Amino acid sequence: MKNILTSLLFGIALMAQQQSNDITLNVVVKDKKGVAIKGLTAADFEITDGGSRQTASKVSFHGAASPEPRLITLVFENLGNVERRLARQIALDLLKEASGPNIEVGVFMISNQLSVLQPFTADKEALKTAVELATSGSQNIRFTQVHAEMKQKLEGRKDDPLARMQLAMLKNGAIIDDGDGSRRSILFLDSLASGMAAQPGRKTIAYLTWGLIVPTFLDVAFEALQSHANRAGVAVYGIDCRGVSMFNLASIARDISTNGSNPTGSGTENNTATNAFAIDNAVEGLRSNIQANLRVLSEATGGMLIADTNDPKSMLRQLVDDSGNYYEIVYDPAIAKFDGAMRKTNVKVTAKDARIRDRSGYFAMRAGQEDLLPYEVAMLEVLNATPLPRDVEFRSGVWKVRPSKGSLTATVAIEVPLANIKFGEDSTKQFYLGRLNMLVQVKDPATGKVIQKFTRDLPLRGKLEQLAALKTSNFNFREQVTLPPGRYVIEAVVTDQLTGKVGARKTSFLGNAPASGLALSSVSVVRNFQPNAKDLKPDEPYQFQGGRITPTLNTSLKVVKGAQMALFFIVYPDAAASDAPEAVVQYIKDGEVAGSAKLQLPAAANGRIPYVLSSPLDAMPPGMYEVKVTVKQGTTAAAQESVFLTIES
Repeated sequence: MKNILTSLLFGIALMAQQQSNDITLNVVVKDKKGVAIKGLTAADFEITDGGSRQTASKVSFHGAASPEPRLITLVFENLGNVERRLARQIALDLLKEASGPNIEVGVFMISNQLSVLQPFTADKEALKTAVELATSGSQNIRFTQVHAEMKQKLEGRKDDPLARMQLAMLKNGAIIDDGDGSRRSILFLDSLASGMAAQPGRKTIAYLTWGLIVPTFLDVAFEALQSHANRAGVAVYGIDCRGVSMFNLASIARDISTNGSNPTGSGTENNTATNAFAIDNAVEGLRSNIQANLRVLSEATGGMLIADTNDPKSMLRQLVDDSGNYYEIVYDPAIAKFDGAMRKTNVKVTAKDARIRDRSGYFAMRAGQEDLLPYEVAMLEVLNATPLPRDVEFRSGVWKVRPSKGSLTATVAIEVPLANIKFGEDSTKQFYLGRLNMLVQVKDPATGKVIQKFTRDLPLRGKLEQLAALKTSNFNFREQVTLPPGRYVIEAVVTDQLTGKVGARKTSFLGNAPASGLALSSVSVVRNFQPNAKDLKPDEPYQFQGGRITPTLNTSLKVVKGAQMALFFIVYPDAAASDAPEAVVQYIKDGEVAGSAKLQLPAAANGRIPYVLSSPLDAMPPGMYEVKVTVKQGTTAAAQESVFLTIES
């Protein structure tokens, strides 16, 4: 093995077996000419895991003729006109290189949802058609149509393990329309990588994109993506589709100038020489950052960055060759504590002049926990504590949006008052810094099954002068869910990272199906109202007369002279009834009806009647109240909802 140049590109397939904690690494070893080296044994590898030397229990070479499929996933995202042309050529060149035994390629698209444009196949013509669509600049509706057709075909082949794998890849691919492109990118890449965990061997993602931006609040999710890809034996090859053309940099610079950005911070115009250099620096910094994230993702998962070239054929050839010539190395790291901590891995080859490229490692998780974020491990353990910790104050609850016979649409809400959250203060740089972690689970109490799970990692950073105002506000989490009618439990955990303090709550709610076609949402307290909201969507539930309602879980109201109590609810009339719906509100204190009123409901629009009930707070004596709203419509069975309030003097 004299004068060998070894390139080690490995993906951790941490498919923790039910009966063991063995780790499986897939390793690519090549000589200086790029030819795969065969015949290595366990004695040729030095493995470090979590800082400790490891002994391989098994080393086996998998060549191009090995029986397992060689899966290459083409993923397209964030492509402008120039990038689409280069991405199309790169993808077509990759398809030419991807000729060999057992190679199958799939084509996926990331936009506001994760779309499959072509399931894994060796049919080059079908793949070319999918690549042309992915790089055509078509509207999202076209991607949605093709995705629906392809997914339906996969669902019809559920007995095929490869089809089941692809459906698993799409499990977190629902539409995300929150404007947070970075979160979509990371979530959907994670879904693709994690979905391939059950498939043996080395899998490849070729990620064709303009770049990847990772803001601070997504750094944990980004690190988790790397861990999940490593666990699944997936190598990511980030492909920067900007090539080496300066056109893209110039266009970004024009955008910065057009948008009024002034990198110097002065009041001079942006066409001065100083500002021109500042714009150049800003653009190069942006390019460096987004390319750096692609590089980190690629190298941390055993792939490589393909960038700064308009002729990447040699790199594409290496990508394909890597997928079919690798070693699998198996060892038991003897993990004593599965705490979600990062375990760094390092592999060396005992050959002269060996050069090794390895990856970041993986999170120490038990079998079945591989898809968790690191901080989720401790948070899930907190939910088993008796009593639940209450060191972090927060509110949790559910608002029923629309009950129906077959399903319940509801909003899961968490509100964390920031007054008691710890913030670090830097008086020199004049900024504050804090961090919250949040985990929310919707569970079926009868079976203990988690129906849906949400998690957030929230760095809080800003100007020190704004900290006092921030502490008077809340961190608000809202997520809409659709469930069958029934009884559910909301489990929530919030961690203050700077103090290590934790709070947990379990809240039950009953989502009964309405007795008739008449339905009523929950009655919620209105925190504020934004009139003439410009970005209202037709199906947004919390809207009233062209404005946006912001509800709150805080049901303790303080009497202030002139203050109003505002409550919000939605009536869904029975379309089959001829009579108009009527509503009555009752104010019940100490079990007695303290007041009631008949409400004048307006006509329904789009099958719904949103209503804001306003009452003067200073007319209500302090105490505990139940505000009950009852809606009737002719002979149709009535619908009824209540909210419980505390009025404080």
